[in-house]
Amino acid sequence: MKKLLFGVAAIATFALAAPVFAHDQDEQWSVDSYSSLPQLDQHIREGIAHGLSDGSFTRREARYFYRQLQTIRYRAQWEDQNDQFDPEDISARLQDLHDRMHEAHEDGHAQQNNDWNSPYGGQGYYNRR
Repeated sequence: MKKLLFGVAAIATFALAAPVFAHDQDEQWSVDSYSSLPQLDQHIREGIAHGLSDGSFTRREARYFYRQLQTIRYRAQWEDQNDQFDPEDISARLQDLHDRMHEAHEDGHAQQNNDWNSPYGGQGYYNRR
């Protein structure tokens, strides 16, 4: 019974996380104001969680992406508090982070495929961490 519940939970988690990376990578992101930042912030956080859950991100990569997002948020907050909010700059930083995450996600899956299909074992999913 525990295996069944675990399996259902795992499938549900993947089903909820999969749409995060299912959109067009060329989609342009833009923030109009500081108040529009939370939606994109949440999308990136979900993308990081998805990368961890499917094994395409190492814990180290996920921490790096979280730190980069935090840096962007702090910068946006500072700019907003000082009436210097630059939506083009913040949008460009978010877009760059998003693009790097997609690249790492694809590379992670390629690495998994090489490792799992290797007759010699390769680096393996768990050994990348």
